[in-house]
Amino acid sequence: MAMEPVFAPGVPVGVRRLYEHRPELFVAADAPRPKRQTSWSVAPGNTFGTLLVWIAVCVGGWILALIIMAATLPTAVAAWGAVALAGVAALATGGILVKSAVEDRGHRAVRVQHGKYLLPEDFDEPAARLLGRAQRAVKTVLEATVTRRGLLDDVQNELVLPEQLWDIAQVLREQTVLRARQQDVARGMATAELDAVLGPQRRALALSVDAIKRKVDLLDRYADRVRSADAALRAEAALDDGDRYIELLARTEPVGDTSVVQGFADEASALKDTLTRSINAARDAGRTLALPE
Repeated sequence: MAMEPVFAPGVPVGVRRLYEHRPELFVAADAPRPKRQTSWSVAPGNTFGTLLVWIAVCVGGWILALIIMAATLPTAVAAWGAVALAGVAALATGGILVKSAVEDRGHRAVRVQHGKYLLPEDFDEPAARLLGRAQRAVKTVLEATVTRRGLLDDVQNELVLPEQLWDIAQVLREQTVLRARQQDVARGMATAELDAVLGPQRRALALSVDAIKRKVDLLDRYADRVRSADAALRAEAALDDGDRYIELLARTEPVGDTSVVQGFADEASALKDTLTRSINAARDAGRTLALPE
């Protein structure tokens, strides 16, 4: 799974889906907020030319229709028809003018939400690697069967995990910026004064990186616990077929080894305990990620 953009929890779902279809609209975090864009602001010449062509077509079509109606219809009917056609043309022209002056919904969404999303290009390689791990862990938890069935509801995954992911992404973005600035400053001749300044900054950055790694490790452990619970849940579902296997044995081996049947019963009891332990372990791991009150 490649690293994906990260959105703040409050960003509408429509904006997230917009990225899937029109990723070119989205602007990196260090770029200025996009300006309001309309047809007139982006290509005024083309918009004006298109409008002139439309007006010419409307006027020409109206005149042609007027001539045909005057030749084939009574005068009063032709007059009312001409007025109706003129009204339709005026309304259509007004609609085109309004549309050309209104900002495209996609551009507006990206402009309004700028600063509430981070793109893959906003991160350097170390940050992107950590964020990719965090995204995979969150995806694993949210798409797990135990999550969809509500077996981990008390952990509030739908609320906690997006908040955690956004917080991690913001810190990783800042680490990316500071790492780049340190590299720029360090270029050229090294001096004692430069080392005195950069030394503490590098240590602070390293401490921040270690802290984020610990957070991502917690997410990974939580995802592992959830995967284990999912596996136990799938095994329990497979065990539901045990009666069919018993019937199969009864039909094909009527005097066969009864230890197989007893094995099904023993496995069912053991699996129930395993599933309970797995769910509890996942809940315990999830609670370590809970948001503060």
